[in-house]
Amino acid sequence: MANIEGPTPTPGPFSALLDFRYVGIDGAEAVVEADPGPEHCNGGGIIHGGFLSALLDTTTGWAVHAQLPDGVAAPHVSLSIQYIRSAVPGTTLVCRGRATAVGRRIASADAEITQGGRLVARAVASHAVIGAPPR
Repeated sequence: MANIEGPTPTPGPFSALLDFRYVGIDGAEAVVEADPGPEHCNGGGIIHGGFLSALLDTTTGWAVHAQLPDGVAAPHVSLSIQYIRSAVPGTTLVCRGRATAVGRRIASADAEITQGGRLVARAVASHAVIGAPPR
């Protein structure tokens, strides 16, 4: 995995609020980490699914945007998540996302979150490519 060099994503206020760290990008794969705390838990004491969803959303978005020219947007139109096991506070979450196909109108990506080397959640995403130059 390459460290971030050249143009880097600008974490929006939401990613900054959740303390997501953009670790690196290598080709079509992006890595984002987070250190969840007790404030990210649901009433049962495990990490809230919305926090995990936001991490998957952020990572798939970065993987897709890294494959597009500057100025081309690619908002999510679909994000399907499978929660595999509970995540706990106090241990780093690592999310690896891959752009699997990027076309002029649609892009596809997937991502997985691990914690301590164990799979926590995975997602498949679709993005609308907006503003791509005609071929």
